[in-house]
Amino acid sequence: MNRRRPRKASEVGSFAELRTYYDQAIAELDECHRQRRAIEGVNKANRKELLQKRDEAKTAKSRLVTLSRKQKAKEEATKAGYWSGGAAICVALFYEFCKASNGWIGGPKYQSLWQHEAMISTLTFLTTSVFAWVYKAAHPDSK
Repeated sequence: MNRRRPRKASEVGSFAELRTYYDQAIAELDECHRQRRAIEGVNKANRKELLQKRDEAKTAKSRLVTLSRKQKAKEEATKAGYWSGGAAICVALFYEFCKASNGWIGGPKYQSLWQHEAMISTLTFLTTSVFAWVYKAAHPDSK
């Protein structure tokens, strides 16, 4: 129908015409409700998909952070092992030098002190600590 719709009830000529306009209005209202339900259904599906994707992204990010933390810890442990090994090698070289030259710090009477297990462990610990201090000074971004 291409007729102009009345704005007021007084513009309607008869009860039959009023009924026709009422039926049209109800049909349009039903169509609006149907469209709204369809749109809400699509929005609900999109919302579920959005939440699912968001959860997947969050999980992937936490895995990435975990992997990068594990990888960083592994790299740091490897570096620490290298530096600790370097300190132990320095101590071993010091002892080999002392044995070869038979020149112990403090003289031959201190040879038994220097060859005692506790002294070797202490010297290795101190050398490792110095190496760690040097490493931290050279690499401020490491922990």
